[in-house]
Amino acid sequence: MLQVVTADEIRELDRRANEDYGMPSATLMENAGWAVYKVIRRVLGGSVRGKKIAVFCGTGNNGGDGFVVARLLKIQGANVFPFLVGDPTKIKGDAKVYYDLLTKMMPLPAFQEENHGESGLFQVIVDALLGTGISGAPRPEYAEAIRWINLCAAEKNCKIISVDIPSGMDATTGEVPGGKSEGAVRADHTVTFAFPKWGLYLPPGDEYVGELHLADIGMDWNLLSTSPKAVLSEAQTFDFLQKRRQESNKGDYGHVYIIGGSAGMSGAPAMAARAAQRSGAGLVTVLAPACVQLLIGAKLDEQMTIALPDEDGAVSEASFDKIVEATQRATVLCLGPGMTTKPGVVALVQRIIVEIDKPLILDADALNALAQNPEIALRRKENPLVPLILTPHPGEAARLLGTDTVTIQSNRRQSVLQLAQKYRAIVVLKGRFTLIADPEGNLRINPTGNPGMATGGSGDTLTGILGGLFAQYEV
Repeated sequence: MLQVVTADEIRELDRRANEDYGMPSATLMENAGWAVYKVIRRVLGGSVRGKKIAVFCGTGNNGGDGFVVARLLKIQGANVFPFLVGDPTKIKGDAKVYYDLLTKMMPLPAFQEENHGESGLFQVIVDALLGTGISGAPRPEYAEAIRWINLCAAEKNCKIISVDIPSGMDATTGEVPGGKSEGAVRADHTVTFAFPKWGLYLPPGDEYVGELHLADIGMDWNLLSTSPKAVLSEAQTFDFLQKRRQESNKGDYGHVYIIGGSAGMSGAPAMAARAAQRSGAGLVTVLAPACVQLLIGAKLDEQMTIALPDEDGAVSEASFDKIVEATQRATVLCLGPGMTTKPGVVALVQRIIVEIDKPLILDADALNALAQNPEIALRRKENPLVPLILTPHPGEAARLLGTDTVTIQSNRRQSVLQLAQKYRAIVVLKGRFTLIADPEGNLRINPTGNPGMATGGSGDTLTGILGGLFAQYEV
């Protein structure tokens, strides 16, 4: 399990590695430099010899990593242009050791913006200006260097490689205090050390990271063995997908019931149903208002449909008893796709949440119905085998917490944890990096996703996938 850390946690881990485990901090810095060097070499096609590379170094430990990188590049035959940003008298500790070592090999001039004329020389720029210790906007000399690096990348098409985090970004929150336009380095690659930092996965910082490389620098991974916050990996996902028995049938893989649809929104439950079936559910049934049941059925081949009493183009509150009867053998219920928020629908959803003792996955309008009366979630029987699963996008999350989307997006980590605790539910907060939390404070990051998913029906498809996976593994 790949744990994620805040700036304070990584600072404490550095201290423990040095003081409690006897790992020399200078060794960690040397290892960090080697890790960055290897990424540079890969970006440049396997060799740095003769390549023109700029290394921008600050006066802290991030700059110390940069001093190591510049020295290694020099040794390996690169044409290195190191620049120092900040007062050299402020360089202390291990960084000072590597600063002295580098300056014995080559000059380390202070960065001046007039060096812009040399930008065409560089095939790679290494950003080792500011690390995880930054708080607030970068000081003017750093802001100037950040602006220049970004300008060089835009005009000259050189690759930017950031050390640990892109300079100017908050390692914990992902915020860019200096302003989104020029407040942080826009990296093509970020080489982060030991553990990924939260800010790399949170907006707006996630847009500055580029390709993320996690480097092992010799820190003991067991230092965070009790952390409940981690990044999901592809290997973990495949471990979850159990191999099926040869002697099995559809009854072994659960029955998903999807309740949704309304006049003009028949596609949403149909997409959810197909996704549930393709995800491996044994059986899938859509319960939809009678006015659209045949239309939904015409879209589906493998899935069944049941007509519910309707009113004004949407499911009627009077359909509750039929839903109870129809779902007696359901493994999981998915509510919300295309339902609308008409008063009768809202009342029905709220009653289902409280009175039907089945695993529930809520999306779309079912979430909006819950937001109108949050207390009903706590009236469900508390049973970990019969969970409530919420799948909000940021707008729905804002309604569930009684706030606005900007607040949700500026603090996604705390927002998803608050939702899980408030509703005593598993929460899937959708986004570029989807966050998944439970009421016990466990938190996972899904590091996949792409802008191609920003289209109508993605949420309905996710609802079906979750239902299909839940059904076959909970039978």
